[in-house]
Amino acid sequence: MKDIFSDNGPLQAILGNYEYRDEQYRMAQFVLEKLYDRGHALIEAGTGTGKTLAYLVPAVAYAVESGKKITLTTETKTLQKQLLTKDLPLVKKLISEHLGRDFTYSLCLGSSNYPCKKRFELALSKGHFTHEQLKKIEPLSDLFKSGKIFTRLDVTVSQTVWAEICREGESCSSFRCPFISQCCYQKARKAWTQSTVLVMNHYLFFTNIAAGRTYLPETEIVIFDEAHSLEEIASSQLGSTAGYDQLMEITGLFHRPRKKNTLLNHLANKKAKETALTELKEINAEASSFFESMRGLINRKKTLRLREPVSAGATLAVKLKNFLFLMNELEEAFSGDEFLRTEFDIARGKLFLYLEALNTVVYQTREQYVYWMEESAAALAGTVTLRAQPVDIAEIMRNEVLACYESCLFVSATLAVNGDFSYIAGRLGMSAHASLALGSAFDYKTQMVVYIGRDLPPPESREFSPRSAGASAEIVSLLGGNCLFLFTSYKMLGEIKGLLQNMIAMPIYSQDEMPSSQAMERYVRDGSSILMGTHSFWQGIDLPGDILRGVIMMKLPFSVPDTPPMEARIEKIVESGRNAFVSLQIPEAVIKFKQGIGRLIRSKKDWGVVAIMDSRIQTKPYGRTFLRALPPGCIITHDLAELKKIIEEKRTP
Repeated sequence: MKDIFSDNGPLQAILGNYEYRDEQYRMAQFVLEKLYDRGHALIEAGTGTGKTLAYLVPAVAYAVESGKKITLTTETKTLQKQLLTKDLPLVKKLISEHLGRDFTYSLCLGSSNYPCKKRFELALSKGHFTHEQLKKIEPLSDLFKSGKIFTRLDVTVSQTVWAEICREGESCSSFRCPFISQCCYQKARKAWTQSTVLVMNHYLFFTNIAAGRTYLPETEIVIFDEAHSLEEIASSQLGSTAGYDQLMEITGLFHRPRKKNTLLNHLANKKAKETALTELKEINAEASSFFESMRGLINRKKTLRLREPVSAGATLAVKLKNFLFLMNELEEAFSGDEFLRTEFDIARGKLFLYLEALNTVVYQTREQYVYWMEESAAALAGTVTLRAQPVDIAEIMRNEVLACYESCLFVSATLAVNGDFSYIAGRLGMSAHASLALGSAFDYKTQMVVYIGRDLPPPESREFSPRSAGASAEIVSLLGGNCLFLFTSYKMLGEIKGLLQNMIAMPIYSQDEMPSSQAMERYVRDGSSILMGTHSFWQGIDLPGDILRGVIMMKLPFSVPDTPPMEARIEKIVESGRNAFVSLQIPEAVIKFKQGIGRLIRSKKDWGVVAIMDSRIQTKPYGRTFLRALPPGCIITHDLAELKKIIEEKRTP
């Protein structure tokens, strides 16, 4: 590692513009040691460390020497793409030239991301595509003919078209399929078994665990990049969801009024068809009645914790079960037509999985799970969803992850709370582990100014929104726009946006009006504008250079304590005799706080302002924990006049 990461070393020869960073070398050395020790480790590598190469180079070097396989999992598609198109090709060249060894790597996706040649050909033969759709799917025929593996990421067809041709596990006849030799999914699975490195996201990793670890090949090493998001994603993927809209979509596959090609319309037996249609009609009516009655119980916060089995859902569960039995009896009626049989198996499989999820919530079959229902903004029956997920994932991580790999490495720019990894280690079920905290390679003394609204009223005050909006407007004007506003709720986002619109002339793009990706695109395209978002904007977005000059946090990012999952976690901690605010809410908020700050400085050339409008960071005892989490050396001011002077001096040639 010392040789590879040194000045004038192999990396320098390959990259050209490579600069030695002590943090990067130390991390690479640490990773290699932990792999040889067959141990688990937590690594916090500050922004600018070059952490991707710092774990990839030693991990791949170890794997090719030892014959081991690596699972590499991250959160975002952007980072997956970077790993596959930039980082892994570079490491492949390095390993080849420096160690004289070779290795292969593969992208792993969920099965519905792969096309099904059989469904594609059957849909074409049945004339299921419009003339306009046929034009857009022409490239798919060429892709199939090429013999190469392609996925949803490689094509631009609509989601409606993709749903007609993607692989559905419930209908796949696998090795009995006449198109097995052209199957992208089977080719991909073969490539996975032969590859040294498997690249996936956290969602697929935990979906594989929920499926009994049958989907992905076994590996000896797993590296979790962006590990700060693991708990939230794992809880979601290991949980269950049953919503009204979801059920209507599934029943619509069997029959939908005024749609000719649904399954039940193809039943030749009139009596069987009438029976099936009657049962399906009863299911739809019962679902509407059940979800509407549940919606009536939801409070103004749009959620309701379910502490006892939901007896009102038993009738719907029984009707779904009876309909499944009927479909099993009528299975032969669809066997004469290959297309119908395929679509029948898909619909039946989806209904079975939905019934399992519904039963999980209605009968509360899993211990140590939290159950609740929620409603989206629109007050319709179709917006109600029943949910279940683990209260915490520590035991699952111990049994299904830490015990199943020789080495588990958890990497992120934000894992520790002031150098202490005990919070994240506890949440991830880690007892014996090593840890390494590395600072950033950036010079925050010259690159970042932090403004703290010490004199602003506290967030619960009526004066907070107008006063903080006024201060924010002044900062935005000083910076000339290109500012990201981070909120902890849509309610406050709406209040501040409404006030700011009357104070500044710059366009505002916000997550409450459009999808986050669209808001980002418009913000980047327009320049000198404002971007506003809630939870997803605190992490994972990358706006380097002058695209982002300021990050304005309205409140410290404490999770709302009365959401069902957080409420259940707090209860469990209190039952153990600990203080939930100290051991859960503060460290969780500090990690998210660090993620928010990390949006600003993305390279050594960046400069900007972080503004914290929450005065509690100065007035409350816990505020010191947040203050210590600020980047070392950054200038801190509480005076807008001083901030103006700093900005003007920075912009003076």
